[in-house]
Amino acid sequence: MDDLTLFDTLREDLAQGGRVVLCTVVGSMGSAPRGAGARMALRADGSALGTIGGGSAERLATERAKKLLAGEGAPGLMEYTMGGADSNTGMVCGGAATVCFQLLTPDDLPELDKLSRLLTAGSPCTLALDCTGDVPRLAVWGEGELPPYLSDRLGDRPVLADGVYTEPMGLDGVLYLFGAGHVGQALGPLLAQVGFRVIVVDSRPELARPELFPGVHQVLLGSFARIGDTVSLTPRDYAVVMTPGHMADLEVLCQVLPCSPCYVGCMGSRKKLAFVRQELGRRGFSPAQIDAVHLPIGLPIGGETPMEIAVSVAAELIQFRAARLPGRKSGRCPS
Repeated sequence: MDDLTLFDTLREDLAQGGRVVLCTVVGSMGSAPRGAGARMALRADGSALGTIGGGSAERLATERAKKLLAGEGAPGLMEYTMGGADSNTGMVCGGAATVCFQLLTPDDLPELDKLSRLLTAGSPCTLALDCTGDVPRLAVWGEGELPPYLSDRLGDRPVLADGVYTEPMGLDGVLYLFGAGHVGQALGPLLAQVGFRVIVVDSRPELARPELFPGVHQVLLGSFARIGDTVSLTPRDYAVVMTPGHMADLEVLCQVLPCSPCYVGCMGSRKKLAFVRQELGRRGFSPAQIDAVHLPIGLPIGGETPMEIAVSVAAELIQFRAARLPGRKSGRCPS
């Protein structure tokens, strides 16, 4: 689940007068399963959104969050240790995670509304959790709005310093999936499940249908020859190209590459790679632009069914995002 979906769900709960406990990893070390910025929210009905890593640490965090919803205990910071004689989780993987527990009420709606507006617009912003008092407070700052005491220490990664946690947000863009065929239908929902904000584009009315893509942000009907009529890519965005044919793929790539998205991938064989490279060169694209295209897309896991191909593509995108975004651990399980 991406941040926008999570926070929009919390806004709906709060707008109806509910309360939510937000559990945020604000610091980690060693082999903790999730890094700073991982979130889990416990809702009034007992359901949870997101995860801070699973296992005993998440179970203990959930129990603490339930008590907060029931009016027991106090919000604030809690450290979960995961190995050695001082482990308070029973886990042996090593490392530790510091979690901020915050009870959100309708009073927090203005800040969450602002966060939603900024993330929807694709505007970089900063989420701040002030844990210095008895009750952690949440604030959202747009670009250029940070007060000096925060901006002086803010980098491109989440930071907990002097009891105040700051996290850059809105750095990741939209993943545009051009092609709603069998692989696209397997890939779109899978990418949404792992936190990408997915917009699917296809020229075929019978395939450009939201019900075929549960969980994705949007499904659009538009011409592959004029994608600018439908979408507008930025350097923060991802482009995955898997249209019905080589020439349509090429047309999309020719429109995508000048936008310089952070990632461009295209489905196809190594023979197709030679064709695409030759055609892109003939149309004036530089070697650097051509080399930026991941083709064949996906990690080589030996799959051939639509879902197997989708898994390989999703794995490559997760790996790419993990290396690119601040606060992410590695693309592998912690060790």
